[in-house]
Amino acid sequence: MTAAMTDSHSVPTPGGSHAARAGLDRMIAVRRPAERDLTEIDSLLDLSSGLWMWLAGANVIMQLANPAVGYGVLESRVERGRADTHPVKRARTTALYLAVATIGNDDDKEFMHREVKRIHDEVFSTSSSPVRYSGNSRELQLWVALCLIRFFVDQYELLYRELDAAEREHVLTLASPLATVLNVPEEDWPATWAEYEERFAAGMADAEIDDPVRQMLDDLCAFRILDGKFRGAGDLARRALGPTNHSYTRFGVPASTREQMNWEITPADLRRKRRMNAVARAADKVLPMPLKKMYTLALWDMRIRRRLGVSVF
Repeated sequence: MTAAMTDSHSVPTPGGSHAARAGLDRMIAVRRPAERDLTEIDSLLDLSSGLWMWLAGANVIMQLANPAVGYGVLESRVERGRADTHPVKRARTTALYLAVATIGNDDDKEFMHREVKRIHDEVFSTSSSPVRYSGNSRELQLWVALCLIRFFVDQYELLYRELDAAEREHVLTLASPLATVLNVPEEDWPATWAEYEERFAAGMADAEIDDPVRQMLDDLCAFRILDGKFRGAGDLARRALGPTNHSYTRFGVPASTREQMNWEITPADLRRKRRMNAVARAADKVLPMPLKKMYTLALWDMRIRRRLGVSVF
């Protein structure tokens, strides 16, 4: 009996080894996030950090810097999906799309594909639009997906360290559903990080933010879209969080985009950035990889709604 017990403890089982590795990974994620091997992650959500809230607006600006995307959002006739009139619902549905693209199963992705196409069928330019656009354009959807990669990468890099070459290639592979869940075929996705950077740089070179789109984006990042909503709570949220969000957004966009938004980084912005980074690192020790938890809840909410026949969008 004693020998058998000794042997059983001296030779770890595969299950025990896996559990030990998982425990080690969790410990490193919490205590030493900069030391994580990001070629081992299985989801973009493993890159998420306490900066997620402060970088969402920056990513929207990059997407809408494409004039066709910008005016598509500005002129959208899908009232229920507009951030300026339904900010909470818009945030929920955007988070749901990202949840499906990052951790959803095939059924989730097929459902999302159908629903987004149905909604985007209503988004198209008219004779009075400054530019031509269609919500179901593969080219525009690919551009949005190229920007969205940076939403996840920036959360990690602005707080901890730059990804190395192997990690970037791995992240690129994980990110393809950001595009393929929609109308973009797999073969249109960049094959290498170098190709990705080339395409992103070309898109930013063509970026042009006109006055109406600039004002909409500035209102979004300052949380002015919350004014007059939620029985006064929106005004409180705007005053409490708007200045910080507006300030940190400047660090999440390329320099050329800051110029187009007529923004400068001031010493006050730098001080605020240092404070917010410290808060985000502390938050990561309490709740590491926060979007993994939040998007899992969003995914289950969608599945329950579908099962009960309740509208998702």
